[in-house]
Amino acid sequence: MPAFPILGDKVVSKAQYLEHVAQTPLAILQAGVAESPLAESFGLEAVPGFTQIGPNLPLSILIRYVYTGRNPKSLFGGGKPMALVTGLRDYSTYASSSRAVNFLMNDVSPKYRFKTPNVFDAGTNVVAYSPAVLTDSINFTVEMAFDRFPEALFKTISDALKTLSGIPLLLPAQGYLLAASTVISTGSDWADALIDGRAAFSVSDSIDFNLPGVAAATAEFRVLAQHDLTNMTFDPKDGLKTAAGALYDGDEPYVVISLDGAPRPNLEHFAPTVAAAGVLKQFFNMRNLGEASADAVLAGVRLANDLKFRKEATDLKTQVNGLSGDAKAVLQARLDAVLKNISTPELKPS
Repeated sequence: MPAFPILGDKVVSKAQYLEHVAQTPLAILQAGVAESPLAESFGLEAVPGFTQIGPNLPLSILIRYVYTGRNPKSLFGGGKPMALVTGLRDYSTYASSSRAVNFLMNDVSPKYRFKTPNVFDAGTNVVAYSPAVLTDSINFTVEMAFDRFPEALFKTISDALKTLSGIPLLLPAQGYLLAASTVISTGSDWADALIDGRAAFSVSDSIDFNLPGVAAATAEFRVLAQHDLTNMTFDPKDGLKTAAGALYDGDEPYVVISLDGAPRPNLEHFAPTVAAAGVLKQFFNMRNLGEASADAVLAGVRLANDLKFRKEATDLKTQVNGLSGDAKAVLQARLDAVLKNISTPELKPS
């Protein structure tokens, strides 16, 4: 079981989480934090700053803590460079998968740990952002890969990561990177190790909002691991701790993510940029592209996104005008969410 929810500070299994959901008032679950006067009776501790998530609401998926465990493995000891890579599926308008480099670090040793953000100048802890969730489920993967990257490539990636303003360094095609609005040729197939599934750590999870038989996701921390790490506790400052309260320093690597519903206007172009990477991957022959601007592609994808959402918004406005009561409220909530996903103000229907 690769994903473990955290209740209060306790790492639990999904079965334990579902049992908690069945016994917990909806008001506490929707808050994502235990700020209700009833919280104490459920054994929860408040986690300041978490904001409710759900359909039609904003969503941020952030990397909060990383521990490498036994990795990297080396015959000669010492450290290796590490790339922390994420992937999304069924997220963008084009529903195409995308992979991205969030962090690239040099000389990482076994049992290395770091928390995000504000630890590294280069990189971002943002896995995904939506101004208003319009899908029933989002699937994502987090991976750690260790390799001896060429020095020039390491510098290229590090420099690009410093300029992204919260958007990861996307991988639209072999040997190419999408950094902000620039496509960079790396002249290397280094990403093959990540794409071919040879990462030292790889865990996938889903965030479900409206699937029959599945508990709706709430604002929370989650531990991603390849082995059972339940019965531990999580401290955002220090990471996982054993039942005895000692800092976990075992061989099993893990990554902690957070799900939060606070609006992030600075990331409003996250989804269109991810979609643009998918377009570049599918439709462009980039073998001789070198380093070039992707502004036209990004602008085109954003326009396509906006026009699609504008049509849906126009249709919804017509339907809403003919309804009343609960049915109207449901469609109005969807309409409000669609409008939030239109990034060009002039294209929002009046």
